[in-house]
Amino acid sequence: MKSNNSYRIRRVLLAMLGTALTTACTSDFTEWNTNPNEATEDMLDWDNARTGSYFLQMEQNVLVVAQSAAGIGTDRYQTVEIMGGDGFVGYFGFPSPSINSAGRYNWNKESWYGDMFTTNYTRTMNAWRSLKQAIDDENDPRYALAQILKVAAMHRVTDTYGPIPYLSFGVENEVPYDSQKDVYYRFFEELADAVETLAPYANAGETLFTEYDCVYRGDLTKWVKFANSLRLRLAMHLAYVDASKAQQEAEAALAAPLGVMTEATDIAQLQHITPLETYESPIYIVGVSWKDLRMGATLDSYMNGYEDPRLASYFNTTTDGIYRGIRAGMANTVSKDAYAPEAEGSLTGLFSVPNVNSTSNVVWMLASESYFLRAEGALRGWSMGDTAENLYRKGVETSFAENNAGDASSYLADDTLTPADYTDPVTAAYSTDVRGDITIAWNEADGFEKNLERIITQKYIALYPNGQEAWTEFRRTGYPKVFPVCVNESNGGCVDTETQIRRLAFPQSEYNTNREQLDKGIALLGGPDNPGTKLWWDAK
Repeated sequence: MKSNNSYRIRRVLLAMLGTALTTACTSDFTEWNTNPNEATEDMLDWDNARTGSYFLQMEQNVLVVAQSAAGIGTDRYQTVEIMGGDGFVGYFGFPSPSINSAGRYNWNKESWYGDMFTTNYTRTMNAWRSLKQAIDDENDPRYALAQILKVAAMHRVTDTYGPIPYLSFGVENEVPYDSQKDVYYRFFEELADAVETLAPYANAGETLFTEYDCVYRGDLTKWVKFANSLRLRLAMHLAYVDASKAQQEAEAALAAPLGVMTEATDIAQLQHITPLETYESPIYIVGVSWKDLRMGATLDSYMNGYEDPRLASYFNTTTDGIYRGIRAGMANTVSKDAYAPEAEGSLTGLFSVPNVNSTSNVVWMLASESYFLRAEGALRGWSMGDTAENLYRKGVETSFAENNAGDASSYLADDTLTPADYTDPVTAAYSTDVRGDITIAWNEADGFEKNLERIITQKYIALYPNGQEAWTEFRRTGYPKVFPVCVNESNGGCVDTETQIRRLAFPQSEYNTNREQLDKGIALLGGPDNPGTKLWWDAK
C-alpha cells in the first residue's frame, strides 16, 4: 500500500476559562509546573485533543459508525457488517434482495466488498499512526491503549481478506503485504506488551482518556481484561492450523494480569456518552428506519427450536406473535413489500425486526464469549481454569445475564429440544429442513466433535449481533450449521453453495493503485483472489 497523508481530524478546542486544563491522568503519569490559566504544549500532547481525538477516531471504526465530518454514513456499517458477517451466518436476512447482491455472493457495486479494508486503513490505521507520532514513546500507556484498539480493528480485516499490509505500516513508504500468520503473531506480541504496560496503572486505580473513551471511560482494568480476552479469541482462531501456538497464547491470556472478561459488566461496546452521545445505532437505522434487514433464518431455526428466552432481547415478534427470519440470498426479483411492507411507525410484519432503539450501543465483545473460548480450550485439553462443561454452562448463564433473560438452569438441563425447520410464509420454495440436531444439555459421552458443535452453537447465539466473529467461527469449525443462500451468483461458481463464502476479495482500489504489493499479497494467500479461497487458519 502506498503511503498517504494521515487523515486530518478537526481539533477539539478546550475551554479553559480561568481554570487549569483537567486531564484524565494523575500525577503518576506526568508532572508539571505551569500557569494554571494557560494550556502548555505538554498539556496538549497528553490526554486531550491531539491524542484523545485520534483515540476516539479509532474507537469509532472498530465497528464503523457514522462520522459526518469524514463523509461516512450508516451505509458503511451496512456494507461492512450487515452485508458481511451478519448476513453470511444468518443473523439477519434482507427483504431488499434487489439492492443486496452481496447476499447472493455477487457484488454489483465494487466498493461494497472493499469497505472494511479501505475504512480501516484510511481511518483506523492513519489515526493510529498519527497518535503514535504524537506520543513518540512506545512505553506510554496511551500508546498501549492505541495498540489494543488497532488489534481490535485489524484482526477483523485480516479475518475478512487474509494477508494484509501491517507489520511495516507507518515505517515504510510502500507497505508490503504480510502473511496472516505473521500478522497474527504480531497481534499476540502487541496485546501482551500493551497489558504489561497498562497493568501497573490499572492496579493503581488509574484512568486514562476519560474525556474521549466511549467504551470504558478510561477504566484501565477493563481495558486490560478486554485485551486479554481479545488475545484468547485470536488464539482460538489458530486451533486447526497452529495448535501449539494457539494453546500457548490462550493459556497466557488467561494467566495474564487481571485475566479475561468474566462478568456481564465487562462488555466492550461503543456507548452513547460524551462526545459520541448523539450517534445513532446503525442496526436501528438499517433495520427500523430503512426497513432493510430482518431476523435471519438460521438464527430463527436455532432460537425457536430451543425456545430460547433471549429471543425477546434480540427481536420483536411478528404480527402473528412469533419470531420469524428470512433466508439469505433470495432472488433479486423478490419484492421488498412482501417481506418488509411499508407501515409508518410499525415494527411488526411477517418477519421480525431487531429489538433495538436509536441509542442501542454497538457491541464489540461480550464476557460470555470468553467462557465459550475457554470451554473449547478445556475440551482440547488446555489449562483453562475449569472443565469444559462448567465453562460451557457459565457461558450460557453469562449470556442470559447479558440479555436479562432470567435463570438459565432449565434451558441448560434440556436434552430434547433441537433446532427447528424453517418455514417461509411468502415463498414456499425458501422453506427448508433443519440442518442440525444438536441439543443444549452437556453430555460428556457425546465426545469431542459433538460437544464442540454444542459449544459453538451456543456461542453463535450468544455472539449476536457480532456476525463477523460468528462467521469466523463458522469457517473455522463448521458450526453452527448455517442455511445456504437461496441463489448463488458467485463469479464462475467460485463459492460453493454448501461450503459457503470463506473471505472477501481485495478491494478494486488495491488493483488500481497498489498492484505490485497486492500481487505479492495474493501469492501469500495461496489461492485466487475470490470469495471461495480459504484463509490460513481455515484449515479444519
